[in-house]
Amino acid sequence: MRRILLVFLFVIVSINAFGFTYSNVQVRWDGKYLVFYYDLNGNPNEEAVVGIEVKVKGRVYVTRQLHLQGDVGLVKVGRNKRIYWNVYKDFPNGIPTNSKWSLLVRPQQYTNTLGIQFVYIPGGCFYMGSNPKDKFAKSDEKPRHKVCVHGFFIGKYEITNKQFWMFDSTHNSGGEKLYDLNKPDEPVVNVSWDEIEKYIQWLDKKTGEVYRLPTEAEWEYAARGGLKRDVYWKTPKDACKYGNFYDITAYKKLKKYKIEKGHFPCKDGYVGTAPVGRFLPNNFGLYDMLGNAAEWCLDTYYSKAYNLMKNSHDPVYLNPYQSLAKVVRGGSWFSYIRWTRLSARSNYMPGLRNDFIGFRLVLEP
Repeated sequence: MRRILLVFLFVIVSINAFGFTYSNVQVRWDGKYLVFYYDLNGNPNEEAVVGIEVKVKGRVYVTRQLHLQGDVGLVKVGRNKRIYWNVYKDFPNGIPTNSKWSLLVRPQQYTNTLGIQFVYIPGGCFYMGSNPKDKFAKSDEKPRHKVCVHGFFIGKYEITNKQFWMFDSTHNSGGEKLYDLNKPDEPVVNVSWDEIEKYIQWLDKKTGEVYRLPTEAEWEYAARGGLKRDVYWKTPKDACKYGNFYDITAYKKLKKYKIEKGHFPCKDGYVGTAPVGRFLPNNFGLYDMLGNAAEWCLDTYYSKAYNLMKNSHDPVYLNPYQSLAKVVRGGSWFSYIRWTRLSARSNYMPGLRNDFIGFRLVLEP
């Protein structure tokens, strides 16, 4: 056990984290727990997001993957903070030599070095899936079931063309005479799930942080923001306050592409994608969770996945033997009400590109 302490003490530092600092770090064994002691410095009554990252033999383990308790997650500024790590639940044979750990401290509204903005979503439980009385509900949105998730950072906005061009300057989101999908501040579309995985690998190396697509459960929890009904608005006439959908504006220009029996009876002002953040945010301060660009999720699509997720914590369905398709959520600028509901599920093959599918990212705390 002394070897573990020496290895970990080697990388302990005190850093400034956007107005927060931590100091007086110590690591000691307390029974079966390895305990990290620290002081969190900042303005009184403020809260920071605190996590731990462990690097073992080239692999990175993040807060969500470790058996941690104590002053982790949302933590109020103060002295004598403690994080208890049940090491042997994660590493039954102990930590290998030369492993390293870092204490991560970020504000709840965090912007990375490339200008991508994230919002911390506190963990909690909710009922995932459609209300049985919803006339638009499909069988793959049932049964409605209780799910709990740990806290996580998610993109305040969808990833934009400009942010994706930093990785691939040749990417073209497309468009045509009637609309342009390729403006810098519009969400990147025509990007496949496979290409996003490459973007994430590049972003991890560029920033030294750990990113991924949201799980389907995280996406719906974040999108709902505590809302129990399936849309943000009380009447379809108010929908255009909350997002960019297949509305009167688009319908008048795109009648020849009509794929639904109707359109929203309001005007959002955009035929194609809109610049991110132009409509009202949800209760978590997230923009365009419904409409603009539909969003890729991490999960493998399975029509009966919800039968396997009842009363589960941080569920994610990853089974390539069941399906190769990936989940897509949120609807788009080309979607009517059936697909712009908080419980609506779509799926596409991971190599597919489409001009109404984009993404936002999760940053591991």
